Amino acid sequence: MSGKHSGFEALPQNGLLLEDVDVVTAADPVCQPVADLRSVTPKHEATGTAWASLGAGDGAGGGSVVLTSYPEGGAKAWMSELRAAVSTCKDFVASSERGWKDRGTLKVSPTDGIGDESLGFSTVSAEDPGKGQAMTIVRTDGSLAVYLTSSEGEPIPAALMKTQHERLREARK
Repeated sequence: MSGKHSGFEALPQNGLLLEDVDVVTAADPVCQPVADLRSVTPKHEATGTAWASLGAGDGAGGGSVVLTSYPEGGAKAWMSELRAAVSTCKDFVASSERGWKDRGTLKVSPTDGIGDESLGFSTVSAEDPGKGQAMTIVRTDGSLAVYLTSSEGEPIPAALMKTQHERLREARK
């Protein structure tokens, strides 16, 4: 999960992705699968996690990618729950034990059929409609790759996500 592709450079991170206080709860239980993407206590617990920051070569923002693997059926179940949550939960409100609160609107975005299945959505901040995040989740067998960028940055190119999917598929052989 390192190297350059499509104008982005992946820089593997060794530090903790989430701390113990990063327990995130959605105000509406139907939205919890989305909140779980940012929580240290998701319903579907990963058996392995690696993450990298993604820097755009032209300095126009960046993002991150988190790769997680799950026991049999876990990744597929979470994708199903995420798809249902994103289609049902339009007004997203979540809070963390760390003390932050996030309020916004979810909007589905296209994913060009990446991976075994994929889901894209963005959140638009209720406090500042010019700010938000874009997220694409790509399932490869029992793994999920979660790509995150801010609304101000460049979107992660589909070609980069397809290449990562192919690398994960090859690694499982």
